[in-house]
Amino acid sequence: MTSPDLLILIVDDSPEDRALYRRLLEQDGENRYRFLEAETGEEGLAAALAENPACLLLDYRLPDVDGLEFLTRLRAREVHLPVIVLTGQGSEAVAVEAMKSGAQDYLLKGSVTRARLQGAVQNAIEKVDLRRKVEEKSAELQRMYQDLEVLVDQRTAELSVANEELKKEIRNREWAERERARLLVLEQAARKQAEEANRLKDEFLATLSHELRTPLNAILGWTQVLRTGRLDEATRTRALETIERNAKAQAQLISDLLDVSRIITGKLRLELRPVELPKIIDAALDSIRPAADAKEIRLEVSLAALKSPILGDADRLQQIVWNLLSNAIKFTPKGGQVAVRLETAPGNATIRVADTGAGIRLDFLPYVFDRFRQAESTITRSHGGLGLGLSIVRHLVELHGGTVDVESEGEGRGATFTVRIPIRADLVPSLKNGQSGDAAQSPWDSAILAGVHVLVVEDEADTRDLLAMSLEQCGARVTAVSTAAEALEALSTLPDVLLSDIGLPTEDGYSLLRKIRLLDSSRGGDIPAAALTAYARAEDRLKALEAGFQTHLPKPIDPSELAATVARLAGR
Repeated sequence: MTSPDLLILIVDDSPEDRALYRRLLEQDGENRYRFLEAETGEEGLAAALAENPACLLLDYRLPDVDGLEFLTRLRAREVHLPVIVLTGQGSEAVAVEAMKSGAQDYLLKGSVTRARLQGAVQNAIEKVDLRRKVEEKSAELQRMYQDLEVLVDQRTAELSVANEELKKEIRNREWAERERARLLVLEQAARKQAEEANRLKDEFLATLSHELRTPLNAILGWTQVLRTGRLDEATRTRALETIERNAKAQAQLISDLLDVSRIITGKLRLELRPVELPKIIDAALDSIRPAADAKEIRLEVSLAALKSPILGDADRLQQIVWNLLSNAIKFTPKGGQVAVRLETAPGNATIRVADTGAGIRLDFLPYVFDRFRQAESTITRSHGGLGLGLSIVRHLVELHGGTVDVESEGEGRGATFTVRIPIRADLVPSLKNGQSGDAAQSPWDSAILAGVHVLVVEDEADTRDLLAMSLEQCGARVTAVSTAAEALEALSTLPDVLLSDIGLPTEDGYSLLRKIRLLDSSRGGDIPAAALTAYARAEDRLKALEAGFQTHLPKPIDPSELAATVARLAGR
């Protein structure tokens, strides 16, 4: 069944801002919206009363009333709906007053993005809906209490006439009181549970904001310093390393969030094939070794040879090991030790990752693998992260038919994570025939694209320049444009490969490729094409393939993967 459209009321005297909010919300892949607009506060109040929208986007500065007066008048008429205040002012005092007056959220116009606006709208609707459910539950319980009181009073009046029934009335009253107490406990527990869920969500959003802004601050800061051109070679190298490190940290956060989304919606799938577990662990160790060396952490590795392979997804198995190693190194102090062991047990391969680090509080051990749960959750916490890595580990292990558990003797005494994956002896012949899931990596070749003409369509200038530079360093000739119309004109040069962003202005990448596929081959109608997009879900990849693209590259794009994809499309 298709979910109904949600009505969004936009009260803003700027047509451009109203159009921006509509466009950002229309890109939501999970919800569908209808829009109602008003330019003044009076029009907005009338529309809110008449239409009862799912959410209201309110400009703080309106021609006739300001945001606080609007909220006050709305509350005076006992209209309770989700309100998000948008303004060009960055004053925290304004934000506090808006929230006190009944707004659910507060966004600066200059920093509104698709993700922020969609998240704010969904969160505001959920908050008000949760409050309404709690109020309805409280009202229902109150009615039950009143009904019980009426019942008790009626029974008391009736039984007062007959002395032989007084004992029975007392028992009924006692039962009613016990029932009243029981219902009160249930109502309090439900309210507490709702408040705890709301607190955890707010806490996670605050942590997410911190974890995304922190690397962004380093990236922007060092970029501005680099642009001065006054750095010596050593400092310039350090700046570039810092930018790369923080960009990878942001990419990892986004990847974890996408994995959690797939887990919650049941869309995370494995590509199962026979794999050799020691090679996978070695690959994870190679990627984590620089971090261990930086903290002077000694790695002890003992990998027993397995007589039988396992059936698994090589990339996801490496993600399991990498997450456990990364977690161990993060919580192990300088000069510590991390031990990695692969052992065999009847029917299972056992991976153990033990560290001499901070350990885990005994009261927190049952919650280690829960999503969004961290032993440290205040602003004074000494370690970063969103609390997603271990929950992803547990889900991936269970998808492989295995189990994962953790042991720790307490804070300061280290921790040991143990993963058990079933061994499949029946897969030995296929593994010997070279059907292992460990894919070999092709080395970087600076001339791999020599003579290949690539047409790049990307509206974001920085990304367009990066794509062109990466391809040119591999020997390609690049024509880079920013719109679908320019791309159709550039087809006259008959490029060998097309790389097109999906989210283009005016006309998206799907529409562009449909027009290209209508052309005959002499005009570029059968050009091999790859879709570039920040949407990395499985359904996004499927949509790109259905539109006629040969492959789908999610952003951020690794230059070596980009070169390999173009080479494959060009028949190299």
